This record gives sequence, C-alpha cells and structure tokens, in this order.
Amino acid sequence: MKKEGSKKRSYRKYDTGFKMEAINQIRSGRSVKDVSASLGVGEALLYRWKSEAGRGSRSQSEEVKKLKKQVARLTEDNEILKKALSIFSQSG
Repeated sequence: MKKEGSKKRSYRKYDTGFKMEAINQIRSGRSVKDVSASLGVGEALLYRWKSEAGRGSRSQSEEVKKLKKQVARLTEDNEILKKALSIFSQSG
C-alpha cells in the first residue's frame, strides 16, 4: 500500500477590507449561507468575523465616549481661559 505523507494544511489570509465587505453584506440582510457560497468562505468563519467586528465596535464606542468627554472638558477649559484673557486685557 502507498503511504500518504502528511500534508501541511495551508490557510488563506483575508484582508480587513474583504472581511468588512462580507460582514456588511450579512448586516444588509443577506444570509450567512448565501454570502458564504458567493465568496467561497466557510459559514463558521463569517460568524467569527461578525463576532469579532461586534467586539471591536464596542471598544471603539467606549473610546469615542471617553474622547467626547475629554473634548467637552477641554472646550470648557478653553472658554475659561478666553474669559480670563478678556478680563486681564481690560485691566491694563
């Protein structure tokens, strides 16, 4: 009998743009099965990408909230400094 050698499995790498396009198709209403068939990607992989994208958007959302809070604080500080400058420039 012929002994088959062990073959190393090669995995295809997908860029971020491809993944996001696949996720957008799913979010727009296409079924995962349909997107999987049209792109030649496994359904499980599509579900994983969708899950990872969801986690990423949550952390981005938290960061956006922190940044908005910081912008509001800095805007307030800026207004205080403008008023102080106005007061000190009038007293001279």
